[in-house]
Amino acid sequence: MQNCTRTRYAGRPLRILAFESHDAGSHRQVRMELADRGRHDWRWVTRPGRSWKWRMRTGAAELVQEAGRSGLLEGEWAPDVIFATSLISLGDLVALLPRGMRSLPSMLYMHENQVAYPVRTEMGAGGERDMHFPVTNLMSMLAADAVLWNSRWNLESFCSGIGGVLGHCSDGVIDDSVSKIKARSRIAWPPVQEPEGYDDLRRVLHNAPVVVWPHRWEHDKGPEELLKLGRESKAGGFQLKWMLLGKCRGDVPGAIAVFLEEFADDILHAGYVEDRRMYLNMLTQADWVLSTAHHEFFGIAVAEAIMHGCLPWLPERLSYPEITPACSHGISPMQPPGNPAVIHEACRNHLEPAAAPAAVAMIEQCIEELVLERIMPMPGRELSQP
Repeated sequence: MQNCTRTRYAGRPLRILAFESHDAGSHRQVRMELADRGRHDWRWVTRPGRSWKWRMRTGAAELVQEAGRSGLLEGEWAPDVIFATSLISLGDLVALLPRGMRSLPSMLYMHENQVAYPVRTEMGAGGERDMHFPVTNLMSMLAADAVLWNSRWNLESFCSGIGGVLGHCSDGVIDDSVSKIKARSRIAWPPVQEPEGYDDLRRVLHNAPVVVWPHRWEHDKGPEELLKLGRESKAGGFQLKWMLLGKCRGDVPGAIAVFLEEFADDILHAGYVEDRRMYLNMLTQADWVLSTAHHEFFGIAVAEAIMHGCLPWLPERLSYPEITPACSHGISPMQPPGNPAVIHEACRNHLEPAAAPAAVAMIEQCIEELVLERIMPMPGRELSQP
């Protein structure tokens, strides 16, 4: 059977029918890197990056409908594998495909999980989690033949919290859900764009260090902590310059509005940068990348800034200890390293698996292994990690 499989795919790429229900931000960036750099034949079906809650409930039907309109469900092009991302109900998606496609191997890529995603508590929000969404994640994982996670933190935070979610069901029992998930899971960091001419990036810090905060201006990115750190550094006599490069949706959070007023003389830029090249160039002009996030399952914007020459000023939580080397933990403009060049090099080496060519190759390797394992299972597979 294995020889038959190799013959079937010899001489041509795998045909991957891929679904993205929230084509924006990191979801879109990963999709574009896979489409541009992948050596296999990716055919993407997408929906706009909005209304994510509706996408988790109705997105499967919308995506299959769109795939049909695009001619991907019939004709000469026939997929070898189904690939879907985390804001989709995978079981619904597969059930809605034509009968002949329902037995294809399926892979779920977890950009985030709804167990660890922060709930809103500001501006009168209730702070209560809608249990439908983490349960949808779980059902998708159990329906998938393989699950890829963009960080080990993402996997572990889901596995450590899903039991509490299921505890709300008074008479339902799903045996060994965590072990079932881990048995089909692997870690595959998302592709992050490297700079051109990395070795030419400036290594000398500015006299007044330039700090970039590359987050959406929303509650889960910790604007209150940003304001607190800004005030503490100023009270301690440290002069910092700031670049706030994230996108603002709706009203500006109160803490950011105060920050913009209090630090107006020290802000070099505040607001979303539409031009991608200009954005990356601004990263090369900064000394530090700061995160105050309470939600981050990998941290593409942070990894991108580090690759473009910023030193990491990061909390010891979420995925940050995973994506940075130990020698960079705990440093800040107030506690800078003795030799920044050493830290730059260590960070670069640590993030090599996330560099776009390597990360795309890893994801495609996992897909190749899934297709082969579907023909000849490989028991006892252990989790792999970059």
